[in-house]
Amino acid sequence: MAAKFQVGGHVSASGGLYRALERAQERELEAVQLFVSAPQTWRATKHTDADVEKFREMHAESGLGEVWIHNIYLANLATETDEQLEKSLGSVINAMQVAERIGAQGVVLHTGSHKGQGMEAVLEQVVGAIHTIFEQAPGDAVLALETMAGQGGAIGTYFEELGAIIGEVKSPRLKTCLDTAHTFAAGYAIHTPEGLDDAMAEFDRHIGLDLLAVIHANDSKIALGGFRDRHENIGDGHIGTSGFEAMAAHPAFQDKAWLLEVPGIASEEHPKGDGPDPENASRLKAIRDRVTVKKPSKKKAASR
Repeated sequence: MAAKFQVGGHVSASGGLYRALERAQERELEAVQLFVSAPQTWRATKHTDADVEKFREMHAESGLGEVWIHNIYLANLATETDEQLEKSLGSVINAMQVAERIGAQGVVLHTGSHKGQGMEAVLEQVVGAIHTIFEQAPGDAVLALETMAGQGGAIGTYFEELGAIIGEVKSPRLKTCLDTAHTFAAGYAIHTPEGLDDAMAEFDRHIGLDLLAVIHANDSKIALGGFRDRHENIGDGHIGTSGFEAMAAHPAFQDKAWLLEVPGIASEEHPKGDGPDPENASRLKAIRDRVTVKKPSKKKAASR
């Protein structure tokens, strides 16, 4: 059986939400991720009912698959200040409400940073914050906590951190986003079939494979265990084409959107790249089309 997943990417919604759909089609993507507010500011962009209706109509006509919103980068549910916590909550609640309005699958969130204090010091606050988000943004939209590379005490560097939060919140709306570059930089050897099996067995033990909602498909400029967040084009980094082939063949990665957040291939017009571009989409599609999905493994994870 051939692998089945959607090859998508993060595109700009500048000029209107519907423009993200147009840009996704121009870049030959099959699914889309977008910001619904400027990612480096707290101020929420207002989207009229007409804007939302136009997006929904265009999405229905486009043939595109899943839609995900990425929350702004400033949010930190583990912050030590009441002001930042209030602003962080507001940003996620707004994104979740917009997700519900436009019919998106949900919102991907960088949970925040415990700044070296450890998860025990911030777990109660983070759990309480997520309960507040779900109370103030009711509906079906999922909140997907992203795996992180480990810089600055980022929550989600290790699967058990996200598992601890999910286990306390106990909501079917709380799931995860696995970023391949982040997970690799955090020390999970997902670039080999054996390492990937070990990593996903650990993911299953701490979180549950059924709670893997979406993939951020990025190669890594950083070597295994480098604990830094630097994305590379598919096949050009330390994960490599063979690493993405292993993931494309793994049963845990099927029936999901794989969202590119890559720099893009350099060109005369775009010397630094303009990703996610058709070339990166083509590379992932080619990998998807040539691999065969393995049968689910019974392997159990060892303790870290």
